Amino acid sequence: MCGFLLIASTKNDIPLPHDPSELGRLRDVLSHRGPDAGESWVAPDATIALTHRRLKVIDLEASRQPQSSADGRFQLVYNGEIYNFCALRSELEGQGVRFRTQGDTEVLLAAYVRWGAGCLDRLNGMFAFAVWDARERTLFLARDPIGIKPLYYGWWNGLFYAASEAKAIVADPRVPRRIDPEALDLYFHHGYVPAPWAIWRGMRKLQAAHCLELKLDNSWRGIPEQQRYWDFAMGAPREEAASEEELLSQLETTLRRAVERQTVSDVPLGAFLSGGVDSSLVVSYLAEFSGHPVRTFCVGYNDPRFDERPYAREVARRFGTEHHEILQGPDSIDLLPSLARSYDEPFADPAALPTALVSKLAREHVTVVLSGDGGNETHAGYPRFLNAQRLRWLDTIPLALRRLAFALPARLAPSYKRRGLFEQACRDSADRYDAMTHELPWDHRLALYSDSMRGMLREGSFDNTGAGASSWRRALQSRPGSAANTLDQLQYLDLTSYLPEQLLVKIDRATMRVSLEARVPLLDLEAAEFAARIPAHWRVRDGRPKYLLRKLLARQMGNTFANRKKHGFRLPEVNWFRNLSREGLEEHLRSDGLEEWLDWKKLTHFLLDSPRGLEFFWPFMAFSAWHRSYMAR
Repeated sequence: MCGFLLIASTKNDIPLPHDPSELGRLRDVLSHRGPDAGESWVAPDATIALTHRRLKVIDLEASRQPQSSADGRFQLVYNGEIYNFCALRSELEGQGVRFRTQGDTEVLLAAYVRWGAGCLDRLNGMFAFAVWDARERTLFLARDPIGIKPLYYGWWNGLFYAASEAKAIVADPRVPRRIDPEALDLYFHHGYVPAPWAIWRGMRKLQAAHCLELKLDNSWRGIPEQQRYWDFAMGAPREEAASEEELLSQLETTLRRAVERQTVSDVPLGAFLSGGVDSSLVVSYLAEFSGHPVRTFCVGYNDPRFDERPYAREVARRFGTEHHEILQGPDSIDLLPSLARSYDEPFADPAALPTALVSKLAREHVTVVLSGDGGNETHAGYPRFLNAQRLRWLDTIPLALRRLAFALPARLAPSYKRRGLFEQACRDSADRYDAMTHELPWDHRLALYSDSMRGMLREGSFDNTGAGASSWRRALQSRPGSAANTLDQLQYLDLTSYLPEQLLVKIDRATMRVSLEARVPLLDLEAAEFAARIPAHWRVRDGRPKYLLRKLLARQMGNTFANRKKHGFRLPEVNWFRNLSREGLEEHLRSDGLEEWLDWKKLTHFLLDSPRGLEFFWPFMAFSAWHRSYMAR
């Protein structure tokens, strides 16, 4: 695992203004992603520079980056792992390619040299990479199909930048640090900034399963559109398995292969273990392939309502792991300033704290961890998916007719729960998904914004009244083929938005801030493609979400363990806030210059004086911590 930064002049006769020491300084902003080595390459005409920081995991003494093709035409910088690199290497060797190293970096470069952008159809891995073609003066950028590894880019004053983290780009004083008001509103809507937006004006994120090719010469006309090269096949026709047992056998074989592929490492490897279905399954398969007790890591709480350590210990005993735990308490909020720096953009998931703590614990023992992330998204593990399957009969009724039938009952329903069910019936999949996943509705956000923020949104003709649902609707309409039902549609939106831009951002930043590589075998490309084609009635069955994964775990741990209700990485943060004084809470919200974006009086009244205000405190606290780190005067 690594991090890279590249800077290029958009004119082929204007060299970069950066000297070698400045390039080194900007590169080393990413030293946490790659503490073992740092190198740079500058083109002979000084119009492009590729820089790289390396965390050594495979082929420790070779596989240096930036890496050049044998003839010097191509240069590669790359972050990630290609899990099928051995098979690709054999294929390329059969076509006459000769290799100098034993790692995946040279294989990736050779694959691009041989097949160009078509190499993306052959890769199984997590990656973000850039290839410079000196002869054609083209720069090719790509991000893995699931979006496990990040890639930011932007163009300012004749210079194009791309990097694994935004902080390496804005560390250059030539790049203006100006917040994009539309991106900020999207943050308060979702709790994260969704790709392709980025919090900085002029910057974008490459979306999962997308690539981008730029011509860096005097014909430059700006950054072209991102191109999608792969998509989830939710609802695609699938030959039905003859029985539940056959489908379980196919799934288990697929997951075992995924875990085995992701155990390749020349450094110590372990696993996160929460005691839930996903991490427990990963540990069970990892134990099969490990020649020694698997090292497992867990975070817990003193509050038994949130603590899952007893379940993790049960799994650890079952598979004979070397188990390690860490306890999280209210003082962990003190980590927020450094976490805000790590996350590059405002990030509102409280689970970033326990993820950071367990990552630090794991790094004391290993360099690579396997994680169970992705099981809920690929196998329909969230309650919203269970509700979608329960209400699947609504899919047979036209939306206009549903609204006519259920609008009045929704207004008159005597209970909040029943009213919510009627309201769901009146919504299409996009509206339903937005209602289930947004942080704050548009009118609430607008009321808390400062006059200047509202003015900037008006200047951009930006009205987000229904923008969330509209963006989800466009995503569904742009799919190559329509999903068969609401469950397919809701899962597709999770897989292409929440998963890469929130969940995987959390695990990437939390692990890489301590130079720990995290791998997610449930999101192995073969495993993800298999899961997408599982019929909806097998993903949620008999009132149980994530039905097939639970059945597999029950073989190892029994039905009671596999079918208990999962907590998730939840925190008792509202209880923590209630124990703080008003002055202490206000201190978490303060940042010089924050009034440009938020109305302090309205904000503190909403958060500290209204009955449910503390439930919304975290997103604003996280934004203030980020603002202090990057923007405070």
